[in-house]
Amino acid sequence: MRLPTLEVSVDRLVAVSQVEELDPDTPLTSSGVDSLDLMEWVYDMQNHYPDLGVDESIVDLVDDAMTFRGIHRHLLAAHGVAPVASATGDA
Repeated sequence: MRLPTLEVSVDRLVAVSQVEELDPDTPLTSSGVDSLDLMEWVYDMQNHYPDLGVDESIVDLVDDAMTFRGIHRHLLAAHGVAPVASATGDA
């Protein structure tokens, strides 16, 4: 299974949200990204990376300290693989 890089994941979130840019190390609650944006990202990722296994439960990870980098690390750890997929999902 190929996972999107952090940069690709950030780009996908920016594309579906109202934010113009996103620092992956800023807590999501301070970044301008809300739960609806995150859900749109989940659906977008499901369409682009159906084998990723990301679902709505990812929203439950968000607290005052959770960053988007933390969410990406969680996805990597859950699959035990390194990110290698491009923005189109191709190697």
